[in-house]
Amino acid sequence: MSIQSLLIASDLSERSDRAMRRGFLLAAETGAKVKVFSVVDDAVPEWLVAELEEKSRKLLEATASSVGTNVEYEIVVERGDPITKLVEIVNTGDSDLVVVGTHRSRGLFDGLRQTTVESVICQSLKPVLLVVAPAIGPYGRVLAPVSFSPACHQAVAKALSLAPDASFRLYHAWAAPFEGLTGGRVSDFARAVERETVVQAASWAESLPASLPKVDLVHESVGSSLHREIRSFSPDLLAVGANTRNMSFTGLGSFTADLVRDPPTDLLIARGADLQ
Repeated sequence: MSIQSLLIASDLSERSDRAMRRGFLLAAETGAKVKVFSVVDDAVPEWLVAELEEKSRKLLEATASSVGTNVEYEIVVERGDPITKLVEIVNTGDSDLVVVGTHRSRGLFDGLRQTTVESVICQSLKPVLLVVAPAIGPYGRVLAPVSFSPACHQAVAKALSLAPDASFRLYHAWAAPFEGLTGGRVSDFARAVERETVVQAASWAESLPASLPKVDLVHESVGSSLHREIRSFSPDLLAVGANTRNMSFTGLGSFTADLVRDPPTDLLIARGADLQ
């Protein structure tokens, strides 16, 4: 699952500059080509749209040339509705990975509608890398909370192509249904669920490279296990499936949607193989 082409979406903000720097760093590491794409909202007067197009190209070219040493790239600026155009270019292009920056916090308004970043992520058929931290070097520690879904499988495989030399930790949070009523963690029922989970983990990971560690089974809730794993493992990249269990209003799984809204570190989101 090599990376040959990257699409970096930019709104010219500092957050997008971080995405550009990470994208160009990945391109230099993998030999991938880069397309930097930006959209000028055409819901403003024509003379202003033309002026913004020209300024956008100049700013993107200046940023790209400052970080794009020995990386083949092109700058594309189009006019239109930002979300519609971004989703179109993401899903019709030949990119292997989409790189975006985090959204600008808008307080209460963020809870009422999707941000542009969320809209792109939930509609993208391509893996998306959401960049939070400054790109100061290759990824060194990748944490993957897995639910034995095709999407999680894709996320881990894509993360390995982005960070082949990184340390990986794969884990699955589990608990037997109704443990409080069936005897708790040590009950026969819970042990049967655990044995079945072990079989599922082995089957799910069977086609992953042998260089990756086995999936660690963690008897804990999904949310609390993630916080603990982040504290103990200190990842600089999280690799997750786009939708695995419960859905949220964003169209992503609720677990992933929460991470997209408030990412603790860089976040790689992938869909199942059937959607690639």
